Amino acid sequence: MNPLHFKTLKFFKSREMPIKKSPNNISSLKKEKKVGFFERLVKNPFLFIFIFVVIISYFMSYLPSKSLPIPTEGEIASSDIIAPEDLTIKDTETTEKRKTEAAEAVLPVYMLEQNVFLNTEEKIREFFSSGRDLIKKPATSKRIEDFRKITLEKYDREISTRDVRSLIKSKFSSDLEENLINLIGKISGQGIILSKNLFIHKEQEKGLILIKSPEPEKSIKVSGLLDISESKEKLSEEINRLDLAQNGKSLLINLSYFFISHNINYNKVKTEDRKEEARASIGTVFYTIKKGKVIIRKGDEVNQESLKQIKIINQNLSLKPSWFTNFMGTFLLFCLLFTSLWFYLKSFVKFNFALKNFIMIGITLVLSMLFYKASIFLADTLSQSSNISLLKHIETYKYGFPSQFGTLLFAFLAGTQTALVFAVINSFLIGYLFKANFYLMIFSLLGALAAIYGIKYYGKQKRTTTFQAAFFLVAPINIFIIISFHFIIEKIGPIDILASEILMGVLGGILSAALAFLFLPVYENFFSLVTQPKLIELTNSDLPIFRQMALEAPGSYHHSLIVASLAEKAAEEIKLDPMLVKAGALYHDIGKIKRPEYFIENRARNLDMHKDLKPSMSSLVIINHVKEGMEMAKKLKLPKKIKDIIEQHHGNSLVKYFFEKAKEKCDPEMQKIGEESYRYAGPKPKSKEAALVMLADSIEAASRSLKSPTKINLKRVITEIFNNYLHDEQLDDCNFSFKELKICASSFLETLYTIYHPRVDYPGFDFETKKKKKPTSNDRNTKPTT
Repeated sequence: MNPLHFKTLKFFKSREMPIKKSPNNISSLKKEKKVGFFERLVKNPFLFIFIFVVIISYFMSYLPSKSLPIPTEGEIASSDIIAPEDLTIKDTETTEKRKTEAAEAVLPVYMLEQNVFLNTEEKIREFFSSGRDLIKKPATSKRIEDFRKITLEKYDREISTRDVRSLIKSKFSSDLEENLINLIGKISGQGIILSKNLFIHKEQEKGLILIKSPEPEKSIKVSGLLDISESKEKLSEEINRLDLAQNGKSLLINLSYFFISHNINYNKVKTEDRKEEARASIGTVFYTIKKGKVIIRKGDEVNQESLKQIKIINQNLSLKPSWFTNFMGTFLLFCLLFTSLWFYLKSFVKFNFALKNFIMIGITLVLSMLFYKASIFLADTLSQSSNISLLKHIETYKYGFPSQFGTLLFAFLAGTQTALVFAVINSFLIGYLFKANFYLMIFSLLGALAAIYGIKYYGKQKRTTTFQAAFFLVAPINIFIIISFHFIIEKIGPIDILASEILMGVLGGILSAALAFLFLPVYENFFSLVTQPKLIELTNSDLPIFRQMALEAPGSYHHSLIVASLAEKAAEEIKLDPMLVKAGALYHDIGKIKRPEYFIENRARNLDMHKDLKPSMSSLVIINHVKEGMEMAKKLKLPKKIKDIIEQHHGNSLVKYFFEKAKEKCDPEMQKIGEESYRYAGPKPKSKEAALVMLADSIEAASRSLKSPTKINLKRVITEIFNNYLHDEQLDDCNFSFKELKICASSFLETLYTIYHPRVDYPGFDFETKKKKKPTSNDRNTKPTT
C-alpha cells in the first residue's frame, strides 16, 4: 500500500481565522495557576519521605526491655523472673578460661645457638696455638703456672698442671686438637642444655619447640636433649671408643670437659609472642538466653548462680541504646535511602509519574515490613506448637517470609526498572530488620531477580502470572540459593534442617505470589493503574455499559467499535499500547447515552432533534457529551488514562457545522459570532493515545459522509482531517512526530478501505434502481456525529 503524503498541510494559521480561547479554557487555566496549599503539600515528595521513614523507623526500632528485679540471695522468689528478650551474652569467664588454656598449651621455645660451637672451636684453636708458643722455650714450672693462670683468665676455667704437662709432652698435637673439635662438634650438634633440673615451664610434661636454623622448628621431648652432665658422659663414651692410649684418652676427656658448653637457651620473647597469638586466636564466647526463659521460678530459693545470671542480663540490657537513639539512627539512615530513591526516580521519569511510583514503593515497603513482623510472630508461635519435625526449626522460617511480594507487584504494574529498584531497597530492609543478615539479603535479592524475569517471561495478560513466576522460577531459585548457602558454610546437614529450609523457600515464593495476586486489583484501583488484565476486563462487550449503549445508542456503539478498530491497528503500528487505545476508543462516546437522539448516527428515520434548536444550543448539546461521558466514567470508576481519552478526544476543537450555521443565520452588521461558544472545553490531547482516538473518531465519522468510499476519497478525508487538526493546533501537546502521523494515516486508510471494500453483484437483484431520498443538509452534519 502506498503511504499517504500530506501535500496540503498548513503549518501556519491564516490571519482570516484567528483561534480564540473559549471561556472554559481560560477558567481552567486560572484554576491550574491557583494551586492551593493542600494540593502543593500533597505533591511534595518530602512529605511522603517523612511519613514513610517515620512509620518504618517506628516499627523497626526495638523497645528496650526493663531491667529484671534483683532479689536477695537466699530469698524465696515471690514470682517468676523471666528473660525479657533474646539476649546474646558475652561469657567473659569462659572466654578467659579458654584463652588461658590456649596460652598454657603453647610449648616453650628454645633456640639452638650455632655460634656457641663456633666460639668453642675458636677457643680450642687459640688454646692449642698458645700451647705451641709455650713449648718454643723450655717449659719451666713457672711458665707452666703462668700458662694455667692465663687460661683461667681467658676461659674462666682451670686446667690441671698434669694435663698441661701431658699436652707439652704431646707438643700440643694437631691430631689431638682436631679430635677434640670433632667430638665436641658432634655432641653440640644434638643440642646441649645447661641442666634439666632448671626447667620451669612444664617442659618435662609437654615437651618444647626447638628452633635450629636453617632447619624447620620441631617439637621434641626433653629426653631428646642432653644437659652438660649427660653431654660429658656422651663425650666419654665417644672417646673411649677411639683407638688411643689410655693416657691420651684421659687427656682428651679432660679437655672435652674443659671446653664443652650448652648451646640451647630458652627464648622468652618468642614464647610470649606465641602465647599472645594463641590467646588472640580464641574468639569471644557467647551464650544465648532465649526470650521467655525462666531464670528463677516462683517459690524457689534465690542462689548465687541465679543472681549472677540476672546481673549479667541487666548489664547487657543497660548497654543497649535507648529506643529514641535507635529510632533516630534508623530514621536518619532511611531518610537518606528514600531521598536517594526519590532523586533517582525523578531522573528518568516525569514528576507526576515519579511521585506515583515513589508513593507506591513507600506504601509497599511499609506493607512488606508489617508482613515480615507478622511472619516473625507466626514463626515463633508455629515452631513452638507444631508437632511436625519440619516446622519445629524456627531458624528456617526466615526463608518462608513473603520477601518477593512487592517485587512481583512492581514487575507486573510498573515495569522492570522500578521493580529492580524496589528489589534492592527491599533486600536492604530485610537485612536491616534481621540484624545484618547478609545471607538473607542475598536470598531476597536473587529471588527478586527471578520474580522480575518470571513476570516478563510469562507476560502480564493475566494476574495468575504471579503464581507462574513463583512456582516455576522463584521457588526453584530459592531452593538453589539455600543449597548454595549450605555449601558455602561447608555444612549440608542435619538433613531435617535442610529439608525444612527448602520447604520454607517454596512456601515463601508461593506466599509472595498469593499476596501479590490479592493486592494487584487493589493497587490498580487505588493508584489508577491500567494493566492488561484490567483492560481486558474493561473491553468485555458483555459489560452493562456496552449493552446499554448497544440498546440505547446503537449508532454510537457501532461508531465506537469502528473507531476502536482503527485506533487499535494504528497503535500497533507506532508501538503504543493497543489495548489501552482500544479501551479508550470504546468508552470515548459513552456520554451520548444521555441524549442519543441528538446525534445523527442514532437518529430514527427523519426525526431531527436539532430542527427547532438554535445553533448555539445544538452546539452545547453536542459539546456536553464529553462532560457527561466524564461523569459516567467517574461512576464506572474507569482508570485515569481512559478518562483522559474521553475528556481529550475532541480537544478544544470547533463544532464547525453549527458554527457555520450560526454565521448563516445572524446578521454580520448586528451580531458577531465568536468561536469560543462553539469549541469543546478541552484540554487538547496530552498523550499520543488520546490524540490517536481523536483522529480515528473524526476520520470514521467523516468517512460516513462519502457517497463513494473509494481509496482516493478516503485518502482525501484522512488528509483533510489531519490537516485540520494540525492547523487548529490540536496535536501540539501530544508529541506526535510527523513520521508517526504518516504511519497512522496509512493504517487508517488500510482499515477503512477494508471496511468499505466493494462487493460482487448479487445475481438476480438490482438494488440501485430503488428510489433514493435526497440527503438533506441536516444529514450532512459531520461534526454532530462525533
